[in-house]
Amino acid sequence: MRKLIYEGYILINSEGLTDTWKLTIGEQTRVGSLFELRRQINFFQELGVLPPMQGHIPAQAPKARLSNRDSTKQNRNTP
Repeated sequence: MRKLIYEGYILINSEGLTDTWKLTIGEQTRVGSLFELRRQINFFQELGVLPPMQGHIPAQAPKARLSNRDSTKQNRNTP
């Protein structure tokens, strides 16, 4: 089974075929290709008629990265 998150909505493909992706919004379930389902999500978002999403998918905060310059400064200050 494959899962894909698009614009906060979960698309599920349990059969493995290209046209059997399943999208559930509220109590409606639609089955089709990824292209068709993505178009439907975008269309309904433009109309502003999509119900609020059930769950919240937390976004990962970007990790602070040390640049090479910062790491060399730390090495020089270390006794």
